[in-house]
Amino acid sequence: MTAESMVNNLLTEACINQVSDIYFFPRDNFYRIQASNSLQNYTVADLSNDESFAIMNFLKFNGGLDVSERRRAQKGAFNFIYQNKNIFIRISSVGDFKNRESMVVRLIYPQEYHEPIDEELLKTLLPISKRKGMMLFAGPMGSGKTSLMYALGRRLSEQKKVMCIEDPIEIVEDDFLQLQVNEDAGMTYEELIKTSLRHRPEVLIIGEIRDKNTAQQAIQAALCGYTVMSTIHGKSKFSVIQRLKQFGIDDIEIINAVNFISYQRLIPTNKDVELFLDYLESPAIEAFLKSETIDNKWQELLENAYQRGYLDEETYQEYLY
Repeated sequence: MTAESMVNNLLTEACINQVSDIYFFPRDNFYRIQASNSLQNYTVADLSNDESFAIMNFLKFNGGLDVSERRRAQKGAFNFIYQNKNIFIRISSVGDFKNRESMVVRLIYPQEYHEPIDEELLKTLLPISKRKGMMLFAGPMGSGKTSLMYALGRRLSEQKKVMCIEDPIEIVEDDFLQLQVNEDAGMTYEELIKTSLRHRPEVLIIGEIRDKNTAQQAIQAALCGYTVMSTIHGKSKFSVIQRLKQFGIDDIEIINAVNFISYQRLIPTNKDVELFLDYLESPAIEAFLKSETIDNKWQELLENAYQRGYLDEETYQEYLY
């Protein structure tokens, strides 16, 4: 089988299973190919070094990477056609300390491939998203944060201009003006936020707040009257506030700029994978800043699902904290 056929089979199977990432992990005498989607992480195959090199070289060639370079970090991208749709493929490769190349392949699907967000949740959050100020979404990778922001953005785009800054673009959305971070070209989150505001969008979606400069630029945009949505690392809705303070955002700025903070997970139930979301609005954010008042709503949310039989014991314990 040719390298092209092996890559086509690998990517086609990935699309069928809605895989988000494919991993090439080097072992002593072979490569382990693993994949992840919203349901699970699993092993696709164990391949010989020769087979793995052939697949990775074909991917690197199509992505514009240097095929002969196996040590230094490289990244690239290309389009893969599946069911007459463009699937955006991003590649990242780097060698380990033994000079064995590893690779991650990310698949970015058109919006129609993503599970629809619960309509009742959108009805709850849409009035908040119409306010001036910031909405922050926390949760681990693959918890649906970007999908939720985009679902809200699409509703708002019917009447408002929506701009998006991501690293990388995870969902292609024709109704948004989408900008992609490229630090090699000086297009950082900070610089792109400044640039985007010159276009005067009513809604600005920022893929992730990951440093002090981005946090401060995003807060300033919210204080200037823009609707800003972004993701941020945090293990709970309350830890997001602490994270902002670590970035140098003071209490007054948080109170005046931030309307909404959520923590969410995609959790397998006895029916399907469902989005569980716990959030704070402005009064609760201010109360926490003044007296560190907290609640147990996340635990109560899972406890309720467990008592109703939606979660088994193992899943309940895994996602409780």
